[in-house]
Amino acid sequence: MLRRKTTVFAGLAMAMMTLAAACSSSSTSSPAAGGSSSASESGKITIGSDQANDHGTQDATGKTTFEIEADNDDGFYFNPTILTGSANQSITLEIKNEGTVPHNFSIESLNVNVTIAPGSSQEIKVTFPASGTTEFFCSFHRSQGMAGELQIA
Repeated sequence: MLRRKTTVFAGLAMAMMTLAAACSSSSTSSPAAGGSSSASESGKITIGSDQANDHGTQDATGKTTFEIEADNDDGFYFNPTILTGSANQSITLEIKNEGTVPHNFSIESLNVNVTIAPGSSQEIKVTFPASGTTEFFCSFHRSQGMAGELQIA
């Protein structure tokens, strides 16, 4: 009887280890080229000293206008979180507040600080940095992960 229990236990242990191995996954993310952001497994990325809610990267190279969504549906975020472009590229960003509360779009290095009411939008002309990245954020919800960056492609 003891031998039978040991065999059952060993078989059960092997099945559990196999199931655990099949269900686990690992992924490696590397920082975007030339940038200061890095991905994490929690849906957040590090932008400067902020932990931003990651809603992807989009390329605006060669464009003169681009739309960025500011929202608080399922967390506070900008979409896209990272906007890539060319060095010194000028672009007009249309920040659309699709949320239910006021949001802000600030870039300290460019002296940008604009508040946008729910359901409204605001156009802001900005210039990508000559190299590296420029961080933007919502001054109301920055600590809740509402940050992003302009990044050289």
